[in-house]
Amino acid sequence: MTNRRTLTASNIRYLLTMKELDRDGCGVRCVDLASALNLSKPSVHNMMDTFSELGIISKTSYGVAHFTDSGNDTARRYGHYYEIVSKSLRCMFPDMGDLQMAVCSLLSEVPQDSLEHMSRRYEQEREKSNGSSKV
Repeated sequence: MTNRRTLTASNIRYLLTMKELDRDGCGVRCVDLASALNLSKPSVHNMMDTFSELGIISKTSYGVAHFTDSGNDTARRYGHYYEIVSKSLRCMFPDMGDLQMAVCSLLSEVPQDSLEHMSRRYEQEREKSNGSSKV
């Protein structure tokens, strides 16, 4: 089980890419993750070992990584945080290119309780705006 510690920017980048590659829930191979991130297979293997130690993934004997229940929850939460922050930054910096590293870096520096507070506030604001548009 993850200890809900704040993840590093690199952890978040791997996590979100793995989530994207694992849409069907069949797991992700290190070679596919390495290709998607444009990194070496040994680098990805090391991160998968870290994720395994954190309880985010389990690996089969064939090297396929699957999210644990806790890992699925972590990926879902960070995916949501990423969406909120990237939308905000895109509004503030519309001419900037890829914001992935900036967003992952920011998320890695913000305490978990603050990220959860941001998420709740975002959902409240979204509900308000959806409610007022239905009038």
